Amino acid sequence: MKKINLFVAACFAFLLLNAAGVESRKCHCDDDDNGDDSDSNDSSYKLFVFGSSYADNGNVQKGDLKWETRTWYEPFGMSDAAHDNKPTGRYSDGMVQSDFVAKIILGQDEAPPPERVRREDGVDLSSGMNFANSNGGVLSGWNLDTQIDVFRKLLRHGIIDSKDLNRSVALVAVSGEDYADFPKKKADQDSFIRNVTDGILEGVRQLQDLGVDSLLVNLLPPVGCEPWNTRHNNYTKCAKDSITKAHNQYLSRELDTDDSILVLDLDTAFRSIVTPKTEKLFYHRYTPCCDNEDGFCGEVDSDGNPQYTVCDKPEEYFYWDATNPTQAGWKAVMGKLEASIKEFLDI
Repeated sequence: MKKINLFVAACFAFLLLNAAGVESRKCHCDDDDNGDDSDSNDSSYKLFVFGSSYADNGNVQKGDLKWETRTWYEPFGMSDAAHDNKPTGRYSDGMVQSDFVAKIILGQDEAPPPERVRREDGVDLSSGMNFANSNGGVLSGWNLDTQIDVFRKLLRHGIIDSKDLNRSVALVAVSGEDYADFPKKKADQDSFIRNVTDGILEGVRQLQDLGVDSLLVNLLPPVGCEPWNTRHNNYTKCAKDSITKAHNQYLSRELDTDDSILVLDLDTAFRSIVTPKTEKLFYHRYTPCCDNEDGFCGEVDSDGNPQYTVCDKPEEYFYWDATNPTQAGWKAVMGKLEASIKEFLDI
């Protein structure tokens, strides 16, 4: 009993430090009845993934080659040694953000399976589930609200055990797909951004209401640095954009005070890599490894001839295609966020 009281006292002191201005972090005081968290297993976390292409690991059904199904075709997956260097429905040459959270940070052997395959024989749901869909955003498509509805139904039917949410983490990775239809009139832009961020906030609150223990929520990366924008500058520098700063300010303002949420500042992480003042991690920072100005990465003509160019060394490129990082790019980004995520989750 004395040992328990000492541990509770330590947690209380930790909270007092937070109140004095130290950055807030979760304290799992009830994780171990003996007050000893030394044997806490990081892989015991269940990971549930929501969002779009940054986190999708195969939720789009494979079909004939077209824009929506391109990630099931070469050259996608060419650097993914864990999956035999073959396409897996991921929007990269290899692992994406959700893979790095699962494998590198949580210590899982494999990222949670996409919801699309959960009925297949031999699918292991013990690590969680991925609901992210590259066609989704907040306002249209297979959006965040739709993904959470599926999650809710699986909880209701006991396919996902509600007890698993007591030690769970959700990654909410909405990556800016909604802004493909960004209004040109400045008078309409602010309300559009607020509609997007309000949709993310509503999704976060729904996940909390369902019992998810901890949430990692992406801020928007620098839209102006994505190749579809840097192409206009011959891939030499980021373009100005009126989206990233406003989106991130609105979102941060609502989330920063909630100690069950860690906001992942992709804007700062991306910029520290693609616009460095000193160390340069990538030789190609704005040019996509897989490029097709008029179509899409992986596109072929009627004779099967590639209508794209692909680099020989993806590890030298930060961006894989017009919007998504390479596996090496994601490794660099998550390397900058890893310590804060592990601190937040007490790993």
